[in-house]
Amino acid sequence: MNKNSFFCVITLSLVFIFPPHLIAADCNQAEILFKKAKELKDDLSGLVTKEQLYKKAIELCPSYAPAHNNLGDVYEKMGRYEEAIAQYKKTNQIKPDAPEPYFGLGDIYYKTNRPKEAVFWYEKGLHYDPSDKLARERLSFAKDLVQGGLIRAGTIRGMLSGTRGAGEIVPITFGEGLIPFDYNKSNIRPDARPQLNEIGQALKWILMNSKDVAVEAVDKEAPVIEIAGHTDIRGSDEYNLKLSRDRAESVVNYLVTHFNLSKERLRPQGYGKRVPLCQAETTEGCHALNRRVEIIKGTEKIITEGGRTRNVSTNNPSFRGGNEPKLILDTGFFYMKKGEKQVKILKEDSTLRSKEDKYFFFFRPYQDCYVYIFQEDSQKKIDLLFPQKDKDAQVKKGADYWVPEFGKTFALDETKGKETLYLVATSWPIKAEIDGLTLREAVKNGAKGLQTRIIKVVARPNAPESIPTKTPNVPKMDSLLVRVEGEGGWVRIVKFENE
Repeated sequence: MNKNSFFCVITLSLVFIFPPHLIAADCNQAEILFKKAKELKDDLSGLVTKEQLYKKAIELCPSYAPAHNNLGDVYEKMGRYEEAIAQYKKTNQIKPDAPEPYFGLGDIYYKTNRPKEAVFWYEKGLHYDPSDKLARERLSFAKDLVQGGLIRAGTIRGMLSGTRGAGEIVPITFGEGLIPFDYNKSNIRPDARPQLNEIGQALKWILMNSKDVAVEAVDKEAPVIEIAGHTDIRGSDEYNLKLSRDRAESVVNYLVTHFNLSKERLRPQGYGKRVPLCQAETTEGCHALNRRVEIIKGTEKIITEGGRTRNVSTNNPSFRGGNEPKLILDTGFFYMKKGEKQVKILKEDSTLRSKEDKYFFFFRPYQDCYVYIFQEDSQKKIDLLFPQKDKDAQVKKGADYWVPEFGKTFALDETKGKETLYLVATSWPIKAEIDGLTLREAVKNGAKGLQTRIIKVVARPNAPESIPTKTPNVPKMDSLLVRVEGEGGWVRIVKFENE
């Protein structure tokens, strides 16, 4: 969504707190950063950099409404909905008569199947800008959804039809009341079939009515439909990624079997717990909101060259799996207990003792790319473990990387509690774009944005849980590695306990 029509606003209360010349200087600098951010594309690296710039603009000039609004837009495109809502509401407080943040709030609630809230915010926005046709259209659909029950095929078709411009994600959310799954299961239950049948009818109409365009096309576009599975925030990242993808694949198989849809046009994706609608609470109601299936419409260009056709994504269904180069790494997070002669895999249930047990990392990229590894303790302290100071984050295809280095290890300090490790892979270098921001802070900010990205984690079949420390190094270590695949930029997250 493009909401860039604001101008710098300074509230009167700030004038009495800070000298006017300081306020003006800071807000002028904020406007420079704002303009710099606006010039960036809404691709993966652009959105990550925009976040840095808009946040700094807000720090310099807290009353600068455009930065709050556009930061909300960045968060919305990243799938960080709670943060987007907070920024839009802050914009409302600063500039109550601006329609854009009201429409932003309406769009988020509309796309996440919270129609009562969507109706409220659309009506407020239309009060200030009654000419917004898309808001009126979505308001009408939201009022239909307030009635509850199944989301009918005609409504699904209409909801997938309109966008505010390039980069807007328009998912339709089906909560667990509409598409339920048993605990830890991915098979389709009988009570999920009525809603799946409505989805099937809608997608059949969409795909069949575009079939003539797609077949025998030369540089023509055809629709693709992402079927996205989401879980609640409990459990490990890797467990939830697999479960959500299994559920998405079950939905795709049902639609292909019962509606004769082309499997090439349906893309199952598992986001696990990476795109929560609710994370501020730990209530069952909050967890239930996160457990859902989404459908998202995108397009692919069909290019004919020398009698052969190939597909190129032109409007991939979401930022979270956008049209970026594929990044594949073999990775391993390992530890050794004091007094033991085994190398073990770090997992969610691993426990290490301060200053006694040791841990280290290994990765091998399948393409040239950039890698960053950092650690966050229970007090939110951040340590950048790779690259080391004054070293380059660029890594080479096929090379083996040991962190801290071959034959050396890390040890924990005395800060007890949960430790979180992040391995960040990108196709571009993460940089501190503003003065005073360290690389460590820039990587942390970037990782937060990239956490909504899809990854596929593949362990080797029959992989052991550990190996003796005296066995040959790389060949035996390979059996413990997992392969991680994703597009453009992604994060692998591993947590363990510091006791």
